[in-house]
Amino acid sequence: AFRELVMSSVNRAKIRSLAVLERDINQDVMLVWSFPVGLDVTHGNILVLRSGLKDMDMSFRFAKFKNCWQYFLAIPIESKLKQRVKAACIVVLAEQFNPEKFHKLLIVLTNMYKQDVSPKPLMRTYLQLFRKSEIEGWSDNKFDNRRALIAGSIKSVVKTFGVQSVLIWAAILLKKRIFVYGEQVSSLLSTLRTFPLFGAWHRQDWSMLRPLVCLSPSEMEDLKMSKWYVVGSTDSRCSSKDQLYDLLVDLTSAKITVPAHAQASITMTKFHKKMADVFVKAGGSESDQGVIKVIALKTKELIDQVKSLQTKLGLDKLTLAGLAGKVPPSMHRFLFDVAVAEGIAG
Repeated sequence: AFRELVMSSVNRAKIRSLAVLERDINQDVMLVWSFPVGLDVTHGNILVLRSGLKDMDMSFRFAKFKNCWQYFLAIPIESKLKQRVKAACIVVLAEQFNPEKFHKLLIVLTNMYKQDVSPKPLMRTYLQLFRKSEIEGWSDNKFDNRRALIAGSIKSVVKTFGVQSVLIWAAILLKKRIFVYGEQVSSLLSTLRTFPLFGAWHRQDWSMLRPLVCLSPSEMEDLKMSKWYVVGSTDSRCSSKDQLYDLLVDLTSAKITVPAHAQASITMTKFHKKMADVFVKAGGSESDQGVIKVIALKTKELIDQVKSLQTKLGLDKLTLAGLAGKVPPSMHRFLFDVAVAEGIAG
C-alpha cells in the first residue's frame, strides 16, 4: 500500500529509490539499504560493481540497467559509530536522464550522510522529494531535462575521430549496437552521452545508452535482450565481445572498428566520405550547438530523401527489391537500413 501511495505522488523528479553501498575495513563492498523498493541480489551486485568503491574511485558516475537510470556518488567515511566503514556510495535510481540534476542532488545527500551515517535522514528526504520534488539545497524545478541532452562536447568527438566520426553517425542512425571503451570513467561518460546527437536528434531518445557496463553475466544478459544500445566500459575485454557490437569505439587509441559481420551495413561509401567532410568542417568552425545543428540537418535531408523515394516508387513500405536499380549500388543497402530504422521499410 505504501509503495502505491509513493508511486501515485507528484514525483516530478521521477526518483524510484535511494540506495546506500558501504566499503568496510576489509575492502568488502555491499548494498546495506534501499528505499522504498527493495533491490534484488542481481541489481545490488550491479550497483556494487559500478559504484567505484572497489576501485576506491570517488568520482560521480551514471549508468543504466534495464529501464532504470543509476546515479552514483561515493564519499570517505570517518565515524566513531561506524568504525568498520571506510567509504559509502549513495545511489539515486530514477526514470529520467539528467546527470547534472542528480549529481547536485547526490552532493546534498552525501553531505547529509556524512553528518549522520544512517539511512534515517535519507528516508525522510526521499519522502520529502516525492511530496515536493525539492529539499534544502536542491529543487527539481531548477533543472531542464532538455539541456541534459546537449551537454558534453560533440565537437571534441568529431575532432578526435575526424572522418571516422561518420561511422558513429551511421551506426546511431541505423540503430546499431555500439561499444565504447575508455580507461577513465569521467571521459568515457562525457563522450558517450553525446552519441545520440549523431544521427538521432530527431528521435529525442537517450534510452539506448548504457553508459557504464562492467561485463558481468547479468549485464551481458540485459544487452542480449536489447535490440540496440550504446555501451560504455572501462574493461578492455569488451573489445573481444564482437558478437555483441556492430561498432567498437576506442577512446584510448582514437580508433573505430567495424567487425566483419557489420561491414555490409556500416561502410565508408562516397556518400559517407562527403558527409564526413561536412562533419569535420563543422567541427573545426562551429560551436557544439552548431555541430549538432549541422548533423541534425544533414540527417533530416537523408531521411526526407528516403521518404521521397517511397512516394516516388509508390510503395507502402520500402523494400530491397523496390530500391534495386533505382539508387546507386553502393547506397542500396544503406538506404534500406535507414528505412528500417525509421519504420518505413517492409
